[in-house]
Amino acid sequence: MSYAEGEVDDEEIRNLIEKYAEEHSVPAELLTEIYRAESQVVGMDRRSSIHKDVQKAIESYVEDGEE
Repeated sequence: MSYAEGEVDDEEIRNLIEKYAEEHSVPAELLTEIYRAESQVVGMDRRSSIHKDVQKAIESYVEDGEE
């Protein structure tokens, strides 16, 4: 697959997520979920749903961690 300049492939994204997750003591799964939510709204004029999606991802992680 050919990528335009500045674009990254899925493997590089996974590597970056894992790197920053480890650096900031955050689960990679949480960062992946936030990344996916952000990816869905890139380029949209109204992106208000991203706040709800990120909040939902964080709340889900916190609830899972409390069990």
